[in-house]
Amino acid sequence: MPELASLNDAQRQAVTAPIGPTLVRAGAGSGKTRVLTLRIAYLIEQHAASAAQIVALTFTNKAAREMRERLSRTLHQRSRGLVIGTFHAVCARVLRADIAGRLGHYTAAFSIYAGDEQLQLAAAALHAATERPPEALEPIDLLRRISHAKSRMLTPRLAQRFARTPAEAFVAARYRHYQRALEQSNALDFDDVILLTHRLFSEHPDVLEDYQARWRHVLVDEYQDTDASQHALVELLTRPVPSRPRSLFVVGDGMQSIYGFRNADHTIIGRFAEEFPEARVIELTANYRSRQAILDAAYAVIRHSRVVQPMALRAAAGRPGREAPLQIVDAHDGDDEAQQVARTIAGLLGRGRHASEIAVLYRARHLSRACETALRRARVPYAVRDSASFYDRAVIRDALAYLRAIANPADALSLSRIANTPPRGLGAQSLAALTTHAARAGTALGAALDDPTIIAALPGKAAAGARQLAQLLARWRQFARTMPPANLLADVLEQSGMMAALSQRLEGDALADARTHLQELMHAAAEHETLAGFLQDIALMLAESDDDEPRERVQLLTIHAAKGLEWPVVFVVGMEEGLLPHERSVLSEAGVEEERRLCYVALTRAAEQLYLSWAAQRGRGGTTRPSRFLDEILQYGRERAG
Repeated sequence: MPELASLNDAQRQAVTAPIGPTLVRAGAGSGKTRVLTLRIAYLIEQHAASAAQIVALTFTNKAAREMRERLSRTLHQRSRGLVIGTFHAVCARVLRADIAGRLGHYTAAFSIYAGDEQLQLAAAALHAATERPPEALEPIDLLRRISHAKSRMLTPRLAQRFARTPAEAFVAARYRHYQRALEQSNALDFDDVILLTHRLFSEHPDVLEDYQARWRHVLVDEYQDTDASQHALVELLTRPVPSRPRSLFVVGDGMQSIYGFRNADHTIIGRFAEEFPEARVIELTANYRSRQAILDAAYAVIRHSRVVQPMALRAAAGRPGREAPLQIVDAHDGDDEAQQVARTIAGLLGRGRHASEIAVLYRARHLSRACETALRRARVPYAVRDSASFYDRAVIRDALAYLRAIANPADALSLSRIANTPPRGLGAQSLAALTTHAARAGTALGAALDDPTIIAALPGKAAAGARQLAQLLARWRQFARTMPPANLLADVLEQSGMMAALSQRLEGDALADARTHLQELMHAAAEHETLAGFLQDIALMLAESDDDEPRERVQLLTIHAAKGLEWPVVFVVGMEEGLLPHERSVLSEAGVEEERRLCYVALTRAAEQLYLSWAAQRGRGGTTRPSRFLDEILQYGRERAG
C-alpha cells in the first residue's frame, strides 16, 4: 500500500496492526479518519478480506459519508459491498431484514419515532397515570429517564425491579406505558433500534451467527461516545468463533467524551484494555491541525482530569500565523464582550480572512444573542448553525405522516395527525370516539378504519371522512408496492387535498415557501427506490444535526455542535464560572469532568488563532469570575515560562 509511506510511525502501526482487538487513542487533529479508512483498505489488500466482510460503525452520517468517499477513491470497485453507517442505520438495516416473526408482533414495516412523536407518547403516559408523581415531571424529563434506562439495557420490568425510590418506581411504570404504546404502533424509538438488535442477536443465535459470518471485521469510530447498549452490541457481534480471531478495531479519544447527556459512557473506552486483555493500544499524539500554543492551552485544562488519561499533543508541523495564536479577552459585561469579538472579527476580515474561516463557540445558546447583535451592527455576515431542521416544518411533518401511515398501518400517531389534515370531518372529538370504539373492539386505530361496524357508530360526517381516508390509504398502499416514493408523495399531496387546502389557507410568500418545501421533499424522495428506505433515512437523519452547507459567513454554534469541526480562527465566549463549567454541572465531580472535556473540545477546534473571552458582569446575574479553566491555562503558561 503506497499510502503507508505518508503516515507517521504511530499511524502506520495502527493501520498495520495484526488482527485482534485494537484501540487507537487518537488525539484531536491526529488523522483518525485517515487511519480508520486505511485500516479498512489494509484489511482488503493485505488480509484478503472482501469488502462485504467489513462493517464500520460511526456516530454521524457525515463521518460515514467521508469514510465511504475516501475508500471509493482508494479502492474503487473493491469497496462495493462494504457496510459503513451509523449504529442506528446499520441496526435498522438488520431489524428490517430479521425482526418479523422473531421479536413480538413487530413487522419489517416498523416506524421509527423521534422528537414530537416521542413527546406525544410520553405525555400520554404521564396523563394515564392514576397516582400522583412524587416529583414534577414533564414529558421531556420522562423521555430523558427512559432513554437513560434503555442505554443501560433496562427493560420496563428491570427498571421496576431496580427502582430504589418512589420517583424511580413511578418512572418505571410510565416507561412500561410508553413502551406498550410504541409496540402497539409497530414503532421503535432510537434507543430501541440498538436494544432490539442486541435482543435479536441474544435470543436468536442463528441470526447472530449469520451476521458474525457476514461481518468478520468490525471497526468503530468515536468509541468514547458509545453507551452501554452499543458497547454490548459490539462485544456480542465480535465474540470469537472457532478458528477465527476477534477482529475489532476502535478509534476514540476519552478527552473528547462530551455526550454524557446522551448517555455516552466515557469509562467504556478507558476499560477497553481490561475487557480485552489481548488488546493493542496505540496512541496518536501528533496533531496536524493546531499551533502548539493552542494544544498547550488544551492540555493545561485536560491534564487536571481525574477520570480520563490525558495525552499531551504535539504540533506535527509549524503552522504559519501572523498574529498571536492565543489571546484572552477581558470584558466589562456581555455586550462589551460581544462588541470586542465583533470588532476583532471585522479586523480579521479586513486583513484578508474569509468569514467561513471563523467560528464563535458558546456553552449556552442564549450567549448567541449579544454576538448576533454586535456582528449585525458591525456588518459582519454570520449564520447560527443550531437552527430548526427542514423536517420540523409543519407542512413537511404532515406529508411524512401520510407516508408513515401508508408504510405502517399500525402507526397510530401518524394516523391521528393526518385524520383531519386537511379537514374531513374527523376532528378531535370524532377521532377520540373512533379510538374509543377501536379499543372496545380490541383492534388498532388503523384497523378500525376498515371495520364497517366501528365506522357506522360515528356521526354521519365523521363516518364519511373515515371511509374516504380508509379508501385513500388502501389505494396508496397498493401504489407503494411498485410506485417510486416521489411519485407516491405527489399523488398523496394531490389526492389527500393537502395542496388544495394550502392554497386556500396560505397566500403570497407563505404559500410559495410551503410549495417549495414540499417540492424539496419530493426531490429527497426521488433519491430512494422504496418508501421504507426513504422514511428510514429521514428518521435516522433526525437523530443528528449535520449542517454541511458551505457559507461565506462567520459560524455561531454551541460547543457540542462544534465537535468534529475545525476553523482557522475560533472564539470561545463566556469563559466564566457558571457558564463553562455550567452552573448545573459544578454540583458533581462527574459534571465538572464532562465540562472539562467540553472545554478541551472547544479549544482544539482552532487551527491558527484562539480567542478566549469572559465578562465581569453577565446580564442581571451580577458579577462573575473567570472560569477555572481559564485560570488553569494561565497557570500552565506561567509554569512553562518559569
